[in-house]
Amino acid sequence: MDGIKKRLFVLFVLLSLPSVIVRSQSVDLSAFRAEYPRLMERYADRLQSRSAHYVFAIDISSSMREYEAVVRQSLVKFVQAVPDGDQVTIIVMSDENTTNYLDLTKCITLDNKLRNSIISAVSGAGLSFKKHGDPTDGSDGFTMTRKVLEAMNVVNSSDLTFVYLLTDFEYWTHRNRYDKNAEDWASLKPMLTEKHRGMMCKYGIELTLNKVQHPEAIFKGELDNIFGPLDYQQAASAEMLSVWFKHIINDIQAHKINAMLKADWKETMNAMKERLSWKGDELRAEVTMPKSELVSGVSLSLDNVADSRLTLCDESQATMLNDGVWTSTVARYEGEKTKLPTRIKVDEASQELSMRFDSPYAEEIAKLQGLCGENETSPDAVKLHSSIPLTVPSTKIWNGRLALWAYVLIALAIVGLLASFVYMIVINPKRRYTTVTVKRRANGVSKTYNGEVSQLPMVIGDDGDVKVPGATWTLKIEAQVHNPIISWIPFLNCKTGYYVKLENGDYADIINDYTDEKTGTVSCGKSVFLFPYKKAPRSRIEISEGTTTNRIEIN
Repeated sequence: MDGIKKRLFVLFVLLSLPSVIVRSQSVDLSAFRAEYPRLMERYADRLQSRSAHYVFAIDISSSMREYEAVVRQSLVKFVQAVPDGDQVTIIVMSDENTTNYLDLTKCITLDNKLRNSIISAVSGAGLSFKKHGDPTDGSDGFTMTRKVLEAMNVVNSSDLTFVYLLTDFEYWTHRNRYDKNAEDWASLKPMLTEKHRGMMCKYGIELTLNKVQHPEAIFKGELDNIFGPLDYQQAASAEMLSVWFKHIINDIQAHKINAMLKADWKETMNAMKERLSWKGDELRAEVTMPKSELVSGVSLSLDNVADSRLTLCDESQATMLNDGVWTSTVARYEGEKTKLPTRIKVDEASQELSMRFDSPYAEEIAKLQGLCGENETSPDAVKLHSSIPLTVPSTKIWNGRLALWAYVLIALAIVGLLASFVYMIVINPKRRYTTVTVKRRANGVSKTYNGEVSQLPMVIGDDGDVKVPGATWTLKIEAQVHNPIISWIPFLNCKTGYYVKLENGDYADIINDYTDEKTGTVSCGKSVFLFPYKKAPRSRIEISEGTTTNRIEIN
């Protein structure tokens, strides 16, 4: 309880608000705005319209009598301070027959008229604490709890509910005495709806002037089981209770903002979708969420690995693929690679995906949760870090040492090489047969020498297959076949087709027979390309010997 006292004291100093607020809708939020500038910028306009339901259950048994004056005064100031539109319920607890709503103040929506009516009820006889010996004296905690739940379930009751139980939590009735177990507490738990479960702030204000006489009658455990753990705050004197009341309004503003924040966060998280998928040998996490100011980024990681051959990646900031889609590589396949191209199957497995959200509000969210008595482990609290169970889909992963495209290129190269050798064997111009005609003109006299059809290579001139008497030159016509893989390289001069070599003589000109243009020259001892074997143009070779012209035509 010392921690709670410290929290209340720090809050009091921090907010520096007036100790008593007596005017409706006059809450000073300047200090709150200074502490939470981002949240107030987001929620300030909505704060005034955010309604809440305040349920006060007050033990008016004789043991609480010394608190009567401060309870009356504080309730009046509270009702005067909360804005119109908020709802108030006041329950008085005594014996089993008189524990009920104060003057039927069950979920009353405040306006000026009803505010004055409630103030009159609080100041009247209905809130008179019992005296010892009063036949209606008692502490029926069971009926009180049921009345609280009934008030919360009233139609149009606000989902944000503040429950304040002011009692010593010691059960006593005329019918059951101190036997709290005579009541069916478990029957009350279903009365708390999911609507209120995550939007309820609940405080047990322990009014303990006297020592507890019957600890077996304390019903805190039953309350915690119904509502979830209450925030118990001890007020050992009327003065301490007065201080506590002074901070309620400030606490309420924090809880209202926290409630709106949680609602927005829940909406964002409910719209979020997550999945794990494979891309190659990478296991990727993908998170899709609506665009929200609350989330500026997300870090994704796995809490363990689904396969011993997978290696976890360090937690990394996910990359925004497009509007609202974040992706990150969270694991890689690191199994032993094979030399040959192959795939290996990774089976489906269960996995925990860890997500850590970045938010421009993170610092203020942490402070606000501390102020509201929450943290990330609290039910329905804003959680900037969470783990979600997902299924890793089965896949077949490439297991070769080289990439698939590398194996494809190697295969294509081998096929191309084999095909080139087949080409050299099947389509071979060396097997070609040809006839060479030599037309010689000397001193104005022309003579033609026709060689017989023969297989290349063929020698023409001074000696060889086509003899030209008196010639001082020798030509060799041959066919060469080269691998097509390297035939495209110009400087290697290794095209497949017909070649001419001047074995004797000075030089020979190569002439285009259509245009009579010289297309090349071959010198003695050299060999030049004439034409491909399938695309032979009409060409001739001319050799001059003084006044003698030799014209060699290849047919």
